[in-house]
Amino acid sequence: MSGRKTRKCVFTLAVALSGASLVLAEEASVMVLEGTTAAPYDNGDFTVFDPARRDPTRLEQWKNTAKPDERVPLEVHLEAQGVIAQAPIGPGAKFRVEIPVDRPRTASFAIYNAKAPDGRVWGPVRMGNNFILEPGRLELRMMRSDYSVITGGHYNDAVFNSWRLTDEYAAAQSEYDQLRTPVEGETEESQRNRWDRTVVAQNKVAQLEAQGRSNVALTDPDPLVRRLVIESAWSIGPWVADALRVLAKLTPEDPWVIERLAASQAASETLAKLLRPGDQVIDFTGETLDGELVHTADLRSNSRYLLLEFWASWCGPCRLEIPHMKQAYARFRDKGFEIVSFTVDEDREDWVEASEEEGLPWHNLGMGWETEAPLAYNARTEGLPNNYLVDSRTRTIIAKDLRRHKLDEKLEELLE
Repeated sequence: MSGRKTRKCVFTLAVALSGASLVLAEEASVMVLEGTTAAPYDNGDFTVFDPARRDPTRLEQWKNTAKPDERVPLEVHLEAQGVIAQAPIGPGAKFRVEIPVDRPRTASFAIYNAKAPDGRVWGPVRMGNNFILEPGRLELRMMRSDYSVITGGHYNDAVFNSWRLTDEYAAAQSEYDQLRTPVEGETEESQRNRWDRTVVAQNKVAQLEAQGRSNVALTDPDPLVRRLVIESAWSIGPWVADALRVLAKLTPEDPWVIERLAASQAASETLAKLLRPGDQVIDFTGETLDGELVHTADLRSNSRYLLLEFWASWCGPCRLEIPHMKQAYARFRDKGFEIVSFTVDEDREDWVEASEEEGLPWHNLGMGWETEAPLAYNARTEGLPNNYLVDSRTRTIIAKDLRRHKLDEKLEELLE
């Protein structure tokens, strides 16, 4: 959470916000999206993003006239991210937005300015909150910050609800929710056992999503539905390459399909190059929030074991890991354990705000997908969060993707 004060944004129609909702163009088809959000995001501003309207130059223009150390205004930040609508969440956690829509396309949403009882502000979460912009009246029901169901639209039903509304998927999400909820008075052993089961449940949810998306992408009669199910995926898997190859036969002249298929084939070639335990770590240089350049080789020289963590402000699972990582850091730091995190955030303001909210005590470097570190570690292919535990003296990766007590157990083995 952060202490940023709530600000209301007013934009022109092109990117447009107007108090409660977008001003409507008379000639445009309209999507009406309304529904309810879930605690702690049951207040604040419901905010919709269109990736096609993302405009990084807006942020650069502001920086050219900003004073030193001046914080980016929220309206500038949102406009650069492609915001197309924003509406306050009212009593009963209800909201309503109206958005002109010229064609079905992917979008995402997040809740900004949601306040905790103590007045601090919850950071927005966008991971998992993709949907399809399409004309008509749609209804959203949020179960948690990264899991919602939107009904009422043809393309949302085809792309998402064909698998999201199945009994099997709903049961898997329910089990995951139950297991991730702390149990009062549970022992350390019970907590570790619950977390192991939580990981299994989380993997089950991901597996069912991949199966559902794959089925739609390979069998739906509408090529646009097939494209949208690929575009709207937060994480990708082998099913994407298969779906793109089939789609290329249906729409051989579509430049988007041609480009994505080439990128998918290139990504498949990198799978053989992914770093695994036993490989040598790749050192890199990253920049701190203060603009200082830090070399991981120097960090290794001052530690026995180094955990390299890739994350992002918008990645809910990444943020959930941080409290436990801080406990492990406090426990093992004096014994030679060090952490360096690298954010793939593309927007510095997101990185700054998330870092302030989490109070990261270790080396916090960034930023962006196309910089040295994430490219060297194929972070896009690996997905988020992911980490590598390195023997600092031999430069050898000794473990990968250590979460919660798995990290504790490994460090206990090595340092106690």
